[in-house]
Amino acid sequence: MPAFLLFAITWAGLPPEQALERALQAVEPPPALRAAFHATLTSGNAVRRIEYDPYIETGDKFRITYSSGSNDELDAVVEGWRAEKQADARLFADDLRLSLADARIAGAPEAMTVSFRHKMSVNDGPMDAVFSSGMSGRLQLDSKSGYVTRIDYQIERPVKLEDGTEVSEYRQSYNFGYSERWNVSYVMSYDLFAKGGRWGLSEERSVKVTLTDIAFGLAGDGKQDLASKPADYIPGLTAVLR
Repeated sequence: MPAFLLFAITWAGLPPEQALERALQAVEPPPALRAAFHATLTSGNAVRRIEYDPYIETGDKFRITYSSGSNDELDAVVEGWRAEKQADARLFADDLRLSLADARIAGAPEAMTVSFRHKMSVNDGPMDAVFSSGMSGRLQLDSKSGYVTRIDYQIERPVKLEDGTEVSEYRQSYNFGYSERWNVSYVMSYDLFAKGGRWGLSEERSVKVTLTDIAFGLAGDGKQDLASKPADYIPGLTAVLR
């Protein structure tokens, strides 16, 4: 795209790079921001519902309120979420800035869509590294507000795991909302899909998570170690649109 055309484009009244920076700032919450929420997790015919309230001083902050259908993998997802230090950290894509690489305007310039190659961030674990090396993403900004509305990730080539399983397809999709009061973009739902297997056999797995009744607030002590606390900003880490 000619340089003069890039500067003639505006996204929500801003040049694309400034608009992207504004959108990234909105997904990086203040260190003390917390959220109570309800969540519904589904996989096949199995359903689990949970409630999380970080302001409960005694008792279980994370509760399973409904369970239907047998699904060991879905139960593992729920228990993994329960084990996290701050379960509400999943509402915030606070490492998005660090995971952007080789970002480009995708499709029509006015569509406000950015494609990028995913790179490892400080929040990624060993399993993430297996997929991140060959993963690409697509980020969509709202045409009116300019804030993030959706992020899609997918692997570009099959991935072979240590146990011999070959994952031929792997996708993640996140849908976002925006709170004007708190000036933060947050995850409202996400879908995970994987297809693969061993010995020539192939299976599909999918999990959908929908968050509702989200109530933001500030932690009593802003100095506590919150999982949603963003990493220190380092100039130059934001991807340059091409």
